[in-house]
Parts: sequence; C-alpha cells; structure tokens
Amino acid sequence: MSPGTPIPIEPDAPDAFPVGPPPEFQVELPVFEGPLPLLLHLIESAELDIRTVSLASVADGYVQYLASHPVDSANLAQFVAIAAQLILLKSRSLLPSEAGPELPPGAEDVDEEELRRRLLVYRAIRDAARDLAARDDVEPMWHREPRATDLPEAPLASLDPALLTAALSRLAQVAEPEAPPPEIVPREITVGQQIRVLREALGETGRLVLQSILAISSSRTERVVTLLAALELVRRRELRAEQKTLFGPIVLEVAGAQVRPDR
Repeated sequence: MSPGTPIPIEPDAPDAFPVGPPPEFQVELPVFEGPLPLLLHLIESAELDIRTVSLASVADGYVQYLASHPVDSANLAQFVAIAAQLILLKSRSLLPSEAGPELPPGAEDVDEEELRRRLLVYRAIRDAARDLAARDDVEPMWHREPRATDLPEAPLASLDPALLTAALSRLAQVAEPEAPPPEIVPREITVGQQIRVLREALGETGRLVLQSILAISSSRTERVVTLLAALELVRRRELRAEQKTLFGPIVLEVAGAQVRPDR
C-alpha cells in the first residue's frame, strides 16, 4: 500500500485506533508476568523469591515502554519508588546476614498486617494525587486575597465644618488623666534569709520535705530563692538531698558536717 492511500474501514471490524489512556506497564519475566505493583506485593509477601527476578530486565523493559508510551510524572515516580523497594529487598537477600532470633508466634501475621496497611496508604495517596491532578485543570491552584481596589467606590458626602469645630470643643473639655500611683517595689528576699528559714524548719529532727516549704511561699520569687538556698546548703555539705522518683518529694537531711556561718 503506497503512502497516502486511505485505509478502508469495515463496519464489523474492530477499531484499530488507540482509545483512552496508554496501557499499564507489564513485567515479562520467565518467573512472572503482570503489573509491577503485583510483583512487589508477591515478593514482600514471600510468595516469590526476589533472587529469581532480574531487576535489569525489569529496567530494560520499562525503558522500552517509555519509548513508545508517554508517561506522566506521577506514574514515573511510582515506578521509581517500586524499583527502589525491589533493589532494597534484593540487596538484603544477597548480602550475608547473621541468624536473627526466632520470631514469636504470630509475627508473620503482624508483617502481613503491616503490608496491608502500607498498600492501603499507598492507594489513598495515589487516589488523592489523581483527584488533585484532575482539579488542577479546572480550579486555580492559588486564590488571591481580596484587595481594597476590588471594592466598589462609595460616594463621599461633604461634611459640615461646624461638626469638626464642635468635636474639638468637646475634646478640649475632657480632663487630663490622673497620674498612676507610684509603683510598689516588692521586698527583696536573699539566699541568706531562706537559709535561716530552712535551718529553723529542720529543727530537732534534721529532716524535712522541700516541697512543704515551697508550698507556703507567698510568691514565685520566694520559691526560687528557697530552692537556691537549699542548693547552697547542699554545696556546703551541710545537707543531703534525696529524690527517689522523678518529680517526687525532695527530702533534705542534715549531713552532720560542721555548720558554717552565712555569707
């Protein structure tokens, strides 16, 4: 048939023109024929030994598929992700590894559940990506915030100058605000004062819970200074501090060392 000759179309003959999206990439190997996600599923579920699968043949077949079928970025990213997972699984199977501990009963069920969960997550992300890709051609991706120039112009009526004069007169009659009272400076608490408080609280027993002193403090500053005073007594080895549990009571006890005077 010479170039330019029309092709006869028979009514009952099947249509020879491609319709719809391009066919999905199919893996053709001696041990498996089918889609690439199914190959990954069979390998991860231990139904197919990855050592019998030639990943080079899979890559060559996909390159040939790209030469005749246009592939969008989403499908290309899917192939790269699955191929990377296959390479990881095959590298683990080929590298020598030490014998691990025996799996407890039911461990295979856990792996199967994890695989099922990952497939469901992958399917949800894939469907969401397709939905967003379909919306991208219909709805704009970014919505501009309204501006002042988008509002309709409102006519401004002229005001009487007497209104401004009356407003200024009323403003001049407003009294000046009273000055605030002088700030009261709180009493200063020193570490030496709180050291004497702790020594008096220890009394004859020589033992107390630090939280009991902090609970009766009147301010946050007093609690902080009391804690610093306790740390200073511990540093001087006059007291021993003990806390058996996290955030538990802090017990202070006289260490028996000679008490030095306050600084």
